[in-house]
Amino acid sequence: MTETNRDNLEDRFDSGETVMDYFETGVILTINRLAELAPILNLSALAREAGINVQTLQAKIRRRTPLSGSETARLVQALKKHHLMTVG
Repeated sequence: MTETNRDNLEDRFDSGETVMDYFETGVILTINRLAELAPILNLSALAREAGINVQTLQAKIRRRTPLSGSETARLVQALKKHHLMTVG
């Protein structure tokens, strides 16, 4: 079986094949997880690194508003850039 990639993802999914190898299932990043990490992680610096407005991220954490898919991806990418990640 070949690896799932962006070119074959839809075709594989539509044909009923597994596509879980395409997704990073070990990386867990939710607004609640960010709130838990707030005491030890500079979330303002993380937001800037991810290109997310600092006040927006702070408000989402305070209100527990879920992150959008693109926000999650950008935050995970910023963490990975510094060899960090959150896991479940």
